[in-house]
Amino acid sequence: MMRHRCRSYLRPSQPQSHVASALTLLLIGALLSSPSLPASNTHGAGPLLALAQSASQFLGDAASQEAEALVKAWSEAYGLWGESVLPPSAISLPPGVPAAPHLEDCARVSAEREAAERRGAGGEEPSWTQGAPRRAEAAAAGAGAAAAAAAACSGQEHGEGVPQPPWIRGPDAANLPLTRVVQRDIWRHQFPLGDCTDKRLLIAKWPTPGGHGAGSQVHVMSAMLSLAMLNNRVLVEDPDSYLRARTADCEAVGHNSRWDCYFFPITSVECRRVAVQQLITNTLPECAGVRFEEAAASDAKFVCVGMANSMESSAASLWGDAYLNTTCTVEAEGRLMPLAPELRKVHWWRAQAVRFIMRWPSAHLCHVTNQERHRAFGTLSANHVARFLQTQSEALSALSHSISASPGTATAAANAGATPAGANGTAAATDWEARRRTAADRLVALAASFLSFHPDPYATPTATAASDHSASLSGDAAAAAAAAAAAGANGGEGGSGDNGNDAGWSMLVQEPYMPRPIASLHVRGTDKFAEMGLSSLDSHIFHMTRLRPHALHLQHVWLNTETQANIDQVKELASWTFFYSSNARQQDGGGGLRQYERDQSVAVSFASVLIAAQCDLFVGSLGSNWSRLMNELRSTNGRLLAGFVAVNFGEW
Repeated sequence: MMRHRCRSYLRPSQPQSHVASALTLLLIGALLSSPSLPASNTHGAGPLLALAQSASQFLGDAASQEAEALVKAWSEAYGLWGESVLPPSAISLPPGVPAAPHLEDCARVSAEREAAERRGAGGEEPSWTQGAPRRAEAAAAGAGAAAAAAAACSGQEHGEGVPQPPWIRGPDAANLPLTRVVQRDIWRHQFPLGDCTDKRLLIAKWPTPGGHGAGSQVHVMSAMLSLAMLNNRVLVEDPDSYLRARTADCEAVGHNSRWDCYFFPITSVECRRVAVQQLITNTLPECAGVRFEEAAASDAKFVCVGMANSMESSAASLWGDAYLNTTCTVEAEGRLMPLAPELRKVHWWRAQAVRFIMRWPSAHLCHVTNQERHRAFGTLSANHVARFLQTQSEALSALSHSISASPGTATAAANAGATPAGANGTAAATDWEARRRTAADRLVALAASFLSFHPDPYATPTATAASDHSASLSGDAAAAAAAAAAAGANGGEGGSGDNGNDAGWSMLVQEPYMPRPIASLHVRGTDKFAEMGLSSLDSHIFHMTRLRPHALHLQHVWLNTETQANIDQVKELASWTFFYSSNARQQDGGGGLRQYERDQSVAVSFASVLIAAQCDLFVGSLGSNWSRLMNELRSTNGRLLAGFVAVNFGEW
């Protein structure tokens, strides 16, 4: 049985935003309907009724029709129909249609990620490299009560200087030791200050697909990064050597034969420019076949390397013996399996290097991942959203009714024990009316923000966004939405300028929706039998079943496999719900992995592994580089304690 520390991540890792907001409205409704609270006969009822009617107009009568309409609207708004290889520059949703919780606004998030890695005009590093000050210091520096409260609610009080790379999620205990520090240090090494002309470069050629699968290539590059850091060289990829990006789609986005087609660059534009100049002038020997060991002793400023031992992990020693503190989270044969110190070192370094190399998907890969998510989870997501909208509409109607039907202010004041200032209690009534007006305003603002459906569900509504949304509302509701946005923008009461509440949600709502809990299952087949013993799908399903005592409601599985027979077989398993990518797969007796890779989309394969890394539980064959990638990625994205059930641990 897996120990408690490997079970602690079995609950859903991300809050379900729509359900949470519906529960919030229902709770507020229950509170406002309490006779002990002050009330007004009319204030707030009109806007709430208008908001409820606005939601109801979109809902219609049949839940299936609502979901179908949502799926269609999302497909059009996110550019998921047609032949476009890039996301739309902006998401334009019809009035009343919410943002898709299972999709990302790829153009927006890609721009934000680029900005997060950009140095200042004077060469200053991004703020995340320095870390956040302690919450007491932040409050003393005038950060505001809301920001201090958000820091307190985050559950993390990092000391000053502890970095916060934005591509790392979860608390430190749910990632490999020193993950945030290592990611910051690698970024600093690979994105040096200046034009890079004073740096020693290691120009690395990607291994050829003929001898390496996609996972193996990434592991070889992680070894190159280790050697580069040990020898104080910046690693730069040969810009035309990633042959798996030699596709029409990559050519269309301007990154033919380059890793940049799928993921963010591994080094700065300036260092790449210097490397390209060296390659153009032919001052370097041919990279292919040159092992780093042969060039390591060279005093040359630039060396070009085409081969490296993928087990190379010596750079781990730059951070002391942190790798020895790695928690055992891989289970095989019913028990947690400890790794020998040298294998711990390899796994720790590979996970750090892989996380950096694959830290952000490109806009193109983000778009492809959206397509795969929509195909797999779109209808399920739409059903949840439709139910949420209906629940929200009912809650708003109930709230408006409770406000309209509640007793007058003077009666409420008397019931609450207030002492009137005069014979008619005018002062007390006025006080209660002011409080009631504030409560109603906040309620309307909350409802308006939930109905405005920004790409980020918890973003503060701006005045412009509220104005745009007002077209779908009428009368008091439109005025309430605009007033709510203005109050938030101006830092008024109930909408502080620090926006600590939204900041707290932003830290939590980071990943697109998937049905949870969900397990990642990788079943390797075809020609891998030459390198490791293969296990049947039935064997993998047996291990999946063993997970259910840890998550009794586990039903959903994200499946990675290159064999069509496995896809056909899982369709017959009624006790599980399987999701998988759209790639074509090998029939029995096919041409093996190399032929399979020629027949399928590399982008879709990478999208599939990114989705797998965001699952809650993991089963796979660690003799496969693809399973290792999933294991390494989950070890640095807040899922270390989730555990990984290895079908063939002995061949890791």
